[in-house]
Amino acid sequence: MNSFNLSNFDLRHLRVFISVVENEGVSAAAFANGVALSTISRDLTSLEERLGVKLCNRGRGGFSLTLQGEAIYRAAVDLQKRIQVFELEVQAAKDVVSDSFNIGINDHLIANTDSGLVAAMVQMRKKFPDTLINVSVHETTTLDVSIRERRLDVGVTGQPAWLQPLQYTKLFLEEHRLYVGTNCPLLDEVRRSLGKAPTEIKKPLPYIARREQTDGFKKFEERYPLSVVSRCENLEAVLAAVLSGAGCALMPVKFVESVHRDDVVELPVKEAPFFVQFYLAYRRDAVRQKGLKTFLFHFSKTGKGLIYYPGS
Repeated sequence: MNSFNLSNFDLRHLRVFISVVENEGVSAAAFANGVALSTISRDLTSLEERLGVKLCNRGRGGFSLTLQGEAIYRAAVDLQKRIQVFELEVQAAKDVVSDSFNIGINDHLIANTDSGLVAAMVQMRKKFPDTLINVSVHETTTLDVSIRERRLDVGVTGQPAWLQPLQYTKLFLEEHRLYVGTNCPLLDEVRRSLGKAPTEIKKPLPYIARREQTDGFKKFEERYPLSVVSRCENLEAVLAAVLSGAGCALMPVKFVESVHRDDVVELPVKEAPFFVQFYLAYRRDAVRQKGLKTFLFHFSKTGKGLIYYPGS
């Protein structure tokens, strides 16, 4: 019987395979991990060639595992858990903070002084001056996955995916209001319309939407007649569209205040303000790590934390 010596490439391809199975398809896995479809497909094909078996059926007929694929998936999950336990035991034995601590956030978050993020980072730098603290901005669709896959130690998100290995701590509410640019050609018309009941508005309002939406935003969009003139990936893009005069948009109050623009004004609506709940996310099995314990301690000093678990 030939032995199978695992390489770093094998481990990476196995992680890709696990992601494909958990997301029930190559396309969904590519989207969840923020990579190209061709990259996931190539890694999966490489793993099949390396193992000498067909792992799954994919194509127009949909995604399904072969019998061999089901067995290898279970083995891959078990292997991943064993590797993670080993890494945690090594870290605990060393009893030192890692060389780096990786924090993932949504865009614009630093502008919100309620987040407590900067204060926690200051304390981390004081306690671990030799640790490289990395902060990166992520789309909400990939942030939780990056924490689960240990590419991030912790994340702050307004749209948690409630992944099972993660623990979520309730942090703060972010206040949003409706804004428009003063050079919008329909400014007066929009103002008059918003003074009426939603059922009395005859002409849809020009509206700049976010690709990622919260329940509060959806309720507003369902209540008022809106014409989506632009759909933006992040707040910088939303602000640019508002300043161009394209239409109105929901934006965080502190974000608008931070850019100091006189050509952006609030549109009063009865339902305002709208609130988005933000959470701190991290792996439950990593909570013993020294760096994470310190970070969580300083975050908890804000007094706003409340533990939330997936499915609770």
